[in-house]
Amino acid sequence: MMTSDRYPIRTIFRKFYPEYLESTSYVSYEAQRAAECIMKCKTGELGYTVDVCEECGYPKIYAVSCNNKACPCCQAPLAKKWELERNTELIENISYYHVVFTVPHELNLLIQANEKLLLDLLFRCVTETLLNLCADKKYMGAKPGIISVLHTWGSNLSFHPHIHTCISGGGITVDNRFVEISHRGFFLPEAVIASSFRGRYLCTLKSYYADGKLDLSQTTDLEDPEKWKAFINALFKKRWLPFVKETFNGRGNAVSYLARYSYRTAISNSRIRGYDDSTVTFEYKDYRDGGKTKTMTVSGMEFIRRFLKHVLPSHFNRIRYSGYLTNCRKTFCLKLIHMLRSTVYPGNPYRTMNNAALMMALYHKDVCKCGKCGGKTIVLCRGKPQSGLLLYSELLEKFEQSSAE
Repeated sequence: MMTSDRYPIRTIFRKFYPEYLESTSYVSYEAQRAAECIMKCKTGELGYTVDVCEECGYPKIYAVSCNNKACPCCQAPLAKKWELERNTELIENISYYHVVFTVPHELNLLIQANEKLLLDLLFRCVTETLLNLCADKKYMGAKPGIISVLHTWGSNLSFHPHIHTCISGGGITVDNRFVEISHRGFFLPEAVIASSFRGRYLCTLKSYYADGKLDLSQTTDLEDPEKWKAFINALFKKRWLPFVKETFNGRGNAVSYLARYSYRTAISNSRIRGYDDSTVTFEYKDYRDGGKTKTMTVSGMEFIRRFLKHVLPSHFNRIRYSGYLTNCRKTFCLKLIHMLRSTVYPGNPYRTMNNAALMMALYHKDVCKCGKCGGKTIVLCRGKPQSGLLLYSELLEKFEQSSAE
């Protein structure tokens, strides 16, 4: 098996995806687009960026990234930028809580057939549950800041939809005061969260069924109203326990922890242990066995199927903000909180940074510095593969000639 490849998932797609596409009756447009981007990312097929030094004329060439949300080669800079931006929005010296919401596995087929509708519902029920409980004076009596991140996968690439939330231990009251949670530990009872979340999700699901909004093609037995009723009743009897994963004191570690979940894809290149002409072996954590790290070998076609199952519909936001962090009121609320706490609101300087400034902020690397003489480089070309390669070849030849002289 091969393991030295820097981008093994790209190679696996180039090896197995064409056959998978021919043998599968239906692949969504989003999944096809993701597969094409992964196969072309950083290969030069999407084009090149050519830089040249203003002092010595030394050229550099970079293969363009695809920037597809499903591509494991493109997410690290986005995750780092997201972490820096969120650090400017969270509040010093208050606790933050990481809570994971999931649904029973019996709903998996129904969610897969109605992905956009039921994943949107999952987000809405999580947000409404937390905001309504936090508004109760028994718990907080205020509106906290909430960041929610959707994942649809388990460690072994199975379909396992769940939402990671980061909840502030303080919020804005209706009369514009800022209150903080003083006691340690999570301030909302898990049983109350579970009951409210389950009730909201299943009641809305019942109304979708009654209105004929659900695609039941993968669960045809549920077309029978009696079987549907029994299905819903069984789900009401299950315990939908949220998982309070971590409590943080201070903003930095909370955001750093959640950043690991923000721009993660279903599987990273580092977890691929090898592949050959027919199989792929990858690493996963078996949470049913105490979180032990194990390896799994599947056929190349099965790996592609599992990976593409987690490509989300177009224009579906898997990171959402609510409470005082909701996009339309975020700046106003943050300025108000800092004013009430007599601190300075830092703003978000990263939003308007160009790529060179972002690379310096993210990696402390000056991408405009020539590797030969230390002079300043400028971008000459960013575009089609042939024009980029041709320009680079001409510049390199010119540089070598001038160096020889």
